[in-house]
Amino acid sequence: MESMTLKAELRDKKGSKHCRRMRKQGAIPAVLYGHKENPVMLSVGLKEATKLISQRHRLVKLALADKTEQVFVKDVKYDSLTESLVHIDFTRVAMDEMMTLSVEIVLKGHPKGIIEGGVLEQNLRNLNIKCLPTEIPAKIEVDVAPLGIGDLVRVKDVKLPKGVTATVDGEVVVAGVHMPKEEVVAPTPAEGVALAEPEVLTAKKEAAEGEEKEKGKGAEKAAAKPEAEKKPAAAAQPPKAGGKEEKK
Repeated sequence: MESMTLKAELRDKKGSKHCRRMRKQGAIPAVLYGHKENPVMLSVGLKEATKLISQRHRLVKLALADKTEQVFVKDVKYDSLTESLVHIDFTRVAMDEMMTLSVEIVLKGHPKGIIEGGVLEQNLRNLNIKCLPTEIPAKIEVDVAPLGIGDLVRVKDVKLPKGVTATVDGEVVVAGVHMPKEEVVAPTPAEGVALAEPEVLTAKKEAAEGEEKEKGKGAEKAAAKPEAEKKPAAAAQPPKAGGKEEKK
């Protein structure tokens, strides 16, 4: 990868207030660390830094004061609202030491399986690799034009640049073409026909409990009746003939 030169200046202040002031002046904060040296707070031009990141430059010649140092773009941060670049992390590198990093995967071509009704799905968007700083690729391109329905591209199938090796399992799927999943649509009732409502078990339970309560109330009323009501009344004695008692 070709490196790009970026001018930087030392900064002795930190904090959100100072950083906002820097951004208004067309600069953004940055930090340089690594190789067991103390971190250095920097400021770099926003316009130049944005160009560097948009062109996928990872290896940078950082011009600081009267010297130039080869560094690696370790991390970048963006504003969540404006999506503009707000901070960069640089790390020192040794040109003869292997590096482990993540590089973007870019799919190329129009899969033939799409013409047959298939859908292209990208499962892996970044690939972890290992290489020397001078061999860092800006991106990794994967040709998906030959893919038919059911075909997959795995990490082991990806053609990597010379000196670059993947650090993940070769069986990991990068992309594939498959048939779209059918959506299950709930049936709709015909006009004027209502769908049967589900049986409500609690309603049955409440009805049964109501019947039992009514039976209990009836039994209590029956038990509360006086004995006179339960036994038949004694037969009335007929009066004697003549209606008067006979004197002795």
